[in-house]
Amino acid sequence: MLDDTPWDDADDRIGAWQDRIEARASRVRALAVRLRELRATASSGGGLVRVTVDSGGALTALHLDDAVRRHSAPWIAEQVLAAFAGARAELSRQAERMAREDDSTEGRALLTALTDRWSGTGRRDGTAR
Repeated sequence: MLDDTPWDDADDRIGAWQDRIEARASRVRALAVRLRELRATASSGGGLVRVTVDSGGALTALHLDDAVRRHSAPWIAEQVLAAFAGARAELSRQAERMAREDDSTEGRALLTALTDRWSGTGRRDGTAR
């Protein structure tokens, strides 16, 4: 009669391997959900301009205090762009914190995909695709 021990060991190893893969996939799905829910807000011009961006880095809210009327249109535009850049930088910091907490190859891959999208270049190194 054949000994079933090697097959049992193989089944155990395959089962453990599958469990690890499923656990990693679950963590990545949870991280992806958390990353999609990210929002960041920043202000400029002494708080006269405030913007909020979503997880894709898109502007979702713009608040201009009534006091911006004292300033020129170019100044206001500069402040909007500065606040927008600040919000996107904050978004990036939040995502990096989440990826560090996850500390997985998959988490880093998700972060890279997001930062590529935020950069507008399609690549993390800043070059176009």
